[in-house]
Amino acid sequence: MERRATTIAAADVVGFSRLVAMDEDAVFDRLRRLRQNIIDPAIATHGGRVVKSMGDGLLVEFPGPTAAVYASLSAQRAIAAHELTQSEDLRIRLRVGINHGSVLIDGSDVLGDVVNIAARLETLSSPGGICVSRTVRDMLAQDASLSITGQGMQYVRNIPTPVEVWHIATGVEAESRSTVTQSADRPSVIVLPFDNLSSSVEDGFLADGIAEDLINELSRFRSLFVIARGSSFAYKDRAQDMRQIAQDMRVRYVVKGSVRRAGARLRVTAQLIEAETGHQIWSDRYDRDMADLFALQDDITRCIVTGLTPEIGAHERAMSRAKPTESLSAWEMCQRGLTEIDMRTTGGIRNATALFHAAAEADPTYALPHALIGRVHAVRIYSGRSRNPREDVIKGMYHGNRAIELDDRLELGHITLAQLLTLQGQEKDARDALARARALNHNDALVYNAQTFINLFQKTPDTAEMEEAGLEAIRLSPQDPMLWSFYWMLAVAIWMRDMTLGENMRKYLEPAARNPGAEAFVHSAYAVLSLRAGDRGTAQRALEQALTVRPDFTLEVIKYGFHFPKWPALVAGIKTDLETLVAMGLPRR
Repeated sequence: MERRATTIAAADVVGFSRLVAMDEDAVFDRLRRLRQNIIDPAIATHGGRVVKSMGDGLLVEFPGPTAAVYASLSAQRAIAAHELTQSEDLRIRLRVGINHGSVLIDGSDVLGDVVNIAARLETLSSPGGICVSRTVRDMLAQDASLSITGQGMQYVRNIPTPVEVWHIATGVEAESRSTVTQSADRPSVIVLPFDNLSSSVEDGFLADGIAEDLINELSRFRSLFVIARGSSFAYKDRAQDMRQIAQDMRVRYVVKGSVRRAGARLRVTAQLIEAETGHQIWSDRYDRDMADLFALQDDITRCIVTGLTPEIGAHERAMSRAKPTESLSAWEMCQRGLTEIDMRTTGGIRNATALFHAAAEADPTYALPHALIGRVHAVRIYSGRSRNPREDVIKGMYHGNRAIELDDRLELGHITLAQLLTLQGQEKDARDALARARALNHNDALVYNAQTFINLFQKTPDTAEMEEAGLEAIRLSPQDPMLWSFYWMLAVAIWMRDMTLGENMRKYLEPAARNPGAEAFVHSAYAVLSLRAGDRGTAQRALEQALTVRPDFTLEVIKYGFHFPKWPALVAGIKTDLETLVAMGLPRR
């Protein structure tokens, strides 16, 4: 086999299975005529050759990016004009992805990552649209007649590293609901080049490296739409007007920062700014010794990511609460629902469930609501609220699997499945699902919280692993709405290790109980700890807080509400303390 540089275009028919189901013979006949009269002539005119035809798709080789793009533009526009005679739901539309690079030639076939990425770019295109790689975009940069916009770094199936995606306007794109929801409604972020405030050129490279790493690491979060490096670095060494950037790049948030060296010390600052108003939402400063530059760069990047992502989430949730429910998008419904479920009240869980279902109905192609519905079913079980745990597991598994079908790169879908598989006693499958989530986004604190969860439900839990994972979750997201859960899992790990509710737990149980949103179980455990320390007043307040959070909380719920193997033994160890709580006002049932 020989290797050569070439340009590959992948195209397929949008909604082909649906069209065929409606009228198979007519669709195949129309597609044949489109090939004969429009598509094949456009390919031939621009020097292309059809590598393979797959019924609803084509793989085409062109001599260069210009030929591939102009052949695709010609075909897309001609097809759109031709299909105007059809009703909207019957129109044939193509998606096109184009990539350039070195491929292996095997007879008439072409092989390699260049081909695979072209095929994945095609799936990211809107109906009637064209998506291209960074390589293709750079080779077309001088063509002023093309309208090319960055779509950020995207993870695509079976490609281990994110791909920088660019969109070429055809003028005939059809709006895709899933594209709108998963791109436009998500918080959009641009990371500007960090300023080098030192005189050293090397520090300039470090500043650029931190900004590039931030772009890549933030792109791991499917909840964010991150502008690609090519677009963000266009602002390097330019005056930066936040409102103008918001308008030009259509972003909601700007991340900017600076690097300054003083002797053997380095100071890096970072800011998160609401682009439209110029309001600074968050900022932080990181001082480090100049030892291993690569390790330093990785450390600072991760610190910035863990600092700003919770702030974006909190800001998004605050904005969703300020809007009337009837005007919420699917994304905003999910954010409103997360606010409700994070408070762990019975009413909050009910409201969250309704919002997540509404989001799924508003956009059936959106993965996030299904992942969150699955999560609700898991919460109902392990918080003792489920009247039928088996039914909740079945329903939760359906929605978790549906989330992954819609978006295999949504780490929350895999986290949700890991929790539900744990509840079914399938530890190996749960750990496999969690490993997939970690591979997708090692910066997500929920990955590590789920790791503690899996251990919790083992007959012989690894409490050391639980503690390590719980501390990592806190380090990654110290302002997380679920912070109480991170601390609670750590407290339970110590409780299971020592098999007694003692002072060793205080360092974790106390911050869990003081954190807004803590479950009633947390407050009841803190009440017992306070009783054992002789602090009856704090115990009374903790009990009252448990009953405020969950009015239906009883001794029976404490005994039978948690479903992990060690719980009965743990409860047996505090039997006398629980009777004291009953005397203080805890209902028996």
